Amino acid sequence: MPSFLEERLPVDVRLGMSYADDYGVQITQVSGGAEYRRLIQPFPVRSFHVNFTTDQADLWARVLALYHRAYGKFAGFRVKCRDDFSSNGMTGIPTPLDQVIPRISAGLYQLRKSYGTNGTALAGLGHPYRTIYKPVAGTLLIGRGGGPIDVGFAVSVDPTTGIVTISPPPSAGDTITAGFQFDLPCRFNSLIEVTALDPTFRDCGSIDLIELLNP
Repeated sequence: MPSFLEERLPVDVRLGMSYADDYGVQITQVSGGAEYRRLIQPFPVRSFHVNFTTDQADLWARVLALYHRAYGKFAGFRVKCRDDFSSNGMTGIPTPLDQVIPRISAGLYQLRKSYGTNGTALAGLGHPYRTIYKPVAGTLLIGRGGGPIDVGFAVSVDPTTGIVTISPPPSAGDTITAGFQFDLPCRFNSLIEVTALDPTFRDCGSIDLIELLNP
């Protein structure tokens, strides 16, 4: 059974919804009060809390239908965060030079977005990044060596994995950059309670979503 639905949550994450990024950190406090911290995973994991009331009779039904198609907490789906959906800053128009993307093998590259890049990195600390598995089709721009990629290269991207294919393969030492819009792969992390306030209004509050690191 597929564990990911290539469709977007019908409600964009915006007013009436909150989100936060967290990291896997293990903290142990000894009797003297000192803390020992261990970074378990260095990638941001976003959680969303959806709380909205709607008079659109079909909207709450579409959210509930997605919940059932996903078998509740089982399958993932796409979520667009209105505050963070672009490779250029958070919401800017993508450019070919936004993000350096790593080479997987000859001609194959993985989309990703770096965070915490305002200013110079402190010694010993890096900039975390989010692997982009769900780019928005038709938004990809590719750069090579500090400028747009030459017209002699053919570029494609798998919108279900974020893997970019460039043909012919650039040299291993070439810096490849990318601009794109993206969704986040998430799943439901709570039940959905629908409250009928009157014949037209439905309260669909307290829906929790969690990002999937490996969709």
